[in-house]
Amino acid sequence: RYGLDTVVFDRGAGSLDRCAFLANYLGFPAGIDVETFQRLALDHAREAGCTVVEDLVERVERIERSAEEEREAERARFAVETQDGRQVTATYVVAATRYDGEYLRPLDGDAMFETHEHGGDVHEHFDPDYPDTDGRTPVDGLYVASPGGQRDVQAVVAAGRGAHVARTLVEDHRQARGYPTELARHYDWLRP
Repeated sequence: RYGLDTVVFDRGAGSLDRCAFLANYLGFPAGIDVETFQRLALDHAREAGCTVVEDLVERVERIERSAEEEREAERARFAVETQDGRQVTATYVVAATRYDGEYLRPLDGDAMFETHEHGGDVHEHFDPDYPDTDGRTPVDGLYVASPGGQRDVQAVVAAGRGAHVARTLVEDHRQARGYPTELARHYDWLRP
């Protein structure tokens, strides 16, 4: 809708994959099995114009450029590499990372992770406080849409968080293109 080509990479350890059944989800009063729901969600993404790549993202790296090249608008900032060796360049990356953000480590190293002790073992995982409340991160162009804290236990909450972060990305994209702040924040609810 806002002129951004979108690629969805769909393979990895997701919260929804750990559910046996999705109960009490809007539009499915009797519930729905997870596989059917995921298939419908991907069909929806395709219908909205997204390209769906059913492959696991192995790593995301920053594309090194000169200072002059960095000033040019709409330049790809990231190289996204998949498990099958495919490489896609992107201006923005929205990561849905809750359990394992290891693929993002090349972008900001250990700053993205936290450790904790559980049962005598030390565990490391993606820090839910790494992104701000709008999903922005210290890495320009990287957004994280995963819910954090106590807001991560419902599919509707996760979808709402993803939508909020997507609106943040669109706002930043519009501001980079010269839109005034208030206009850059505007979005509509109508699907063309």
